[in-house]
This record gives sequence, structure tokens and C-alpha cells, in this order.
Amino acid sequence: MKETKKGQLAKKLLSDSAWSIAGLVLMNMTAQFAVYPLWNRELGNDAYGRILYLIAGMNIIAVSMGVACNYARMKASAEGKTENRPYSRILLITTCALVPWCVLVSLFAGGEGANLPETGLLVLLGIATMWRYYADVEYRLSLDYQAFFVYYLAISIGYGIGAGLFLWLKLWPLALLPGEMAGIFLVYRRGTVLRKIETENAGQDQAVTGMVTTLFATEVISNLILNGDRMLLNLLVNATAVTVYYQASLMGKTMALVTMPLNSVLIGYLSRFKGGLTKKNMNRVTLACLAAVPAATLAATVGSHILIRILYPQNYELVSPYFIMANVAQVAFFVSGVAATVLLRFCRTGYQLYINLVYAGLFILLCVPGVLLRQVEGLCIGMMIAGLLKLGYVLLLGYKSIKNS
Repeated sequence: MKETKKGQLAKKLLSDSAWSIAGLVLMNMTAQFAVYPLWNRELGNDAYGRILYLIAGMNIIAVSMGVACNYARMKASAEGKTENRPYSRILLITTCALVPWCVLVSLFAGGEGANLPETGLLVLLGIATMWRYYADVEYRLSLDYQAFFVYYLAISIGYGIGAGLFLWLKLWPLALLPGEMAGIFLVYRRGTVLRKIETENAGQDQAVTGMVTTLFATEVISNLILNGDRMLLNLLVNATAVTVYYQASLMGKTMALVTMPLNSVLIGYLSRFKGGLTKKNMNRVTLACLAAVPAATLAATVGSHILIRILYPQNYELVSPYFIMANVAQVAFFVSGVAATVLLRFCRTGYQLYINLVYAGLFILLCVPGVLLRQVEGLCIGMMIAGLLKLGYVLLLGYKSIKNS
């Protein structure tokens, strides 16, 4: 009977992973392989690089807070029932803060400068993105990954509608905004995490605020680094350099299409696991990570030669020299993210902050001089070394947690 239960759990985990991966891959493929190339074709390399910079700047706050509230609620659910009140309150406060933040990001975008309709839509996109990143906690709490797939299907359809709006009005945020709003609307209508707000019980507020603050700081650092390539190249070189590095690393970034849903499923199941982290399990995590980096890099590099020829044929010769280095950097970053998700369940929440602080230091020490000396090539080298060192540090923290447990 025990083996049967293990088999059923493994089958359920595989099924949930498949639904989760399918949903997120569909959404990201719609954005990365349909919307983004459309921007490049219609607006050119310089304007496209500027858009990538604006999205990066917006995501530093929007995605960081959405993910922080999402992960905090999943972590808290391992201890007992959670309520909507503290998370909704934090998100509402951040909604107000996103207005001046997005305006500031627009002012420093360079190029032709910000215009009022674009800036207003960027603000709305930032707010919608933050709530959408939080809203999928509805399905992760209930482990309903078929509904999770439907959620991301609705977002993908919204992106398709948005692409048509962009072609009509030439305002780039319109390509993404309908998709983000579709996801929020679906959870609001069918779920509970965006609707029922407790008004009397404030007992969880202080604990949740502390946890979200720590995770938010962690995610801000992570997103600063994840999007730091765009920020550095736009500020120190030009917007076209942003386009070159982004397209060179596109397949490596696409590995997030697998790691992000795996993280989602992992944290959902790990939140219900009551045991501790053992050396045997940590060895398995290490071996998996060490095998994944070269395998994924090879796949990403081969895929880059195929995909960039199809999606961005006008830029293939410009970006192909950077494929290997750029993909190693991205693969190492996302593989370490999966390992860090395991640590989130078994180790102190503060470990996530330590990991990203170390990576931030490596990024500044290696990538800023690299960009100043060798521009795109220098960034590739710095990101590659920083990503591999981050992975090593994550694994070391895992083993340290076993000794201290």
C-alpha cells in the first residue's frame, strides 16, 4: 500500500508538472515568439531595445512584489490556513507606489523619450503584471494545475488580442495588457484570493509583512540582476546593444519556461512535505544541477542558431557570436533558481536574500567593468562567471543547512 501511494503521488506530480509547464510555456511562447518579434519588426532595433529596458525597469517592482506575496503565501500555507487580507493590503500599497516608479523608469528610457499615452499604459501594465503574478497562487494553494493551465491559456489569448491592438494603435504596452487583465479577471470571477477580504482578523498581518518584505528584497535583487543586462547596456552603451544581448540569450532565457513551472509545482508539494533536508536528497539536487547546466546550454545554443534565424533573421549575423556565453549565463541562473526553491522550503527565508546579495555583488564586480571594456561581449563573460558562482553558492548553502539541522 505504501508503494502504491508513492506511485500515485509520483503520477500526480508528473501530471501537475505537465499542466503547469504547458500553461507557462504557452504564455511565454506567445509573448517571446509572437509579440516580441512583432515589436522588433514594426519598430526597429533601437526602439525594441528601449521597450526591453522599460519592461525590465517595470518588472523590478511589479514582478518582485507579485512573486514575493505569492511565495510568502505558499510558505505560510505549510503552517496552516492563510487569509487574503495581509497580501491584498501589501499589493494595494505597492499599486500606489508603482505609479511614480513607472513614470521614473520612462523618464530614463532614452531614445525618443516618453510620451503620455505610453507612460500611462506602462503604469497600468505594471499594476496588472504584479497582480497577475500573485493571482496564480489560487491554483497553487489548491494544487489544481488543470485550472492553472486554463489561467495561462486565457493570458495567452489576451496577448494575441493585444498584438492586434498594437498593430492598430502602435502603442507597445497594449500588446501585453489585455493578457495580464484576462488572468486577473479569471481569478476574480472563479477564485477567492482576489475577492474575499477579511476585515476583522489582523493576526497574520505582522508575520506576513515580515516574510513578504524579506522575499520582496530578495526578488528585487534577483530582478535587478535578471534585468541588469538591459539596464547596463541601455545606460552605458545604447538600446541596440540591449537588442543584441537579449536575442543572443533568448534560448537560455527560454529555459525559464521549464524552471518557472517546475518551481511552482515544487513549492506547492514541498509546502506539504513535513520532513527535513537530508544529505542524500541534497546530493541528488547537486547531481541534477551539474548535469542540467551543460545539457541545457548545448540545447539552448543549437536552438539559438535555429530560432533566431526564424524570429529575427535580420539580426542573426549580429547576435550569433554571443550564443554560447550568453546561454551558459542564463542556464546557470535559472538552474540555481530551481535549487534555491528547494532551499526556500527547508532553510531560513533569509537564505534567499543571501544568495541574491552574493550574486548582486558578483554582477557588479564582473559585469559593469565588462560592459565598459568589451560592451556586449564583456557582459556575456561577466554574466557567465557570475551565474556559475551563484549556482555553487546555492549548493553550498544547501549542504550547510544539513549540518545545522
